[in-house]
Amino acid sequence: MERKEHNLLINVDELTWWFPDAHAYLFDKFNFSLYKWDFTILMWASGSGKTVFSKFLTGKIPAPKKTIFYKMTDLSTLSGNDLQLYRRKMWIIFQDSKLLKNMSVKDNIIYPLRIYGLGESTIETKYERVKRDLNISKFEDRDIHRMSGGERQLVNIARAVIHDPEFIIADEPTWNLDWKNTQKVADIFIDLNKKGKTILLITHDIHLLNYIKKNVNINLFKL
Repeated sequence: MERKEHNLLINVDELTWWFPDAHAYLFDKFNFSLYKWDFTILMWASGSGKTVFSKFLTGKIPAPKKTIFYKMTDLSTLSGNDLQLYRRKMWIIFQDSKLLKNMSVKDNIIYPLRIYGLGESTIETKYERVKRDLNISKFEDRDIHRMSGGERQLVNIARAVIHDPEFIIADEPTWNLDWKNTQKVADIFIDLNKKGKTILLITHDIHLLNYIKKNVNINLFKL
């Protein structure tokens, strides 16, 4: 789809930042843009700042003024309440699935909807759709601690999708998976993007990058 200014979700303008005790910049005038409907991959080596960058995007690390924008709004100007509303526009899928092991698969997936106070009928409708689309039924009744890494990550993706965020940030989502499960996770992201979801994938896995490139158009940023 054609890129237009009103489709710009995130814009990073010459981000410069370093740890207080560091001897070099972690980011030196780094520029980045994420547009609606994009599949964007940040290809960074380990230790190059990808986790810090994720925290900048979520506001967990305060951004320098006039550096990181959401739809042209400077994140540094957001109040605490506005920052919470902004965070609802996204969902982050981490390296570790971060599932709640005392909850069922279903309760893990619908957890964000309960937080936002949606009615039970709406929650049930959304859950049935995501269960069908991501083929959750086959392990729906399994204990979280008995699930494979690939299954847990699939539940994590389902939790992101059911929330219906404006964009999904996936931070090394396949780092502990074998290649078969890595491909399954990649196929889900590819399918989500083709259905209109905006994906930001942060990885250092060149094999994952090459696999995705064969199946969907991507925007690649390297650091």
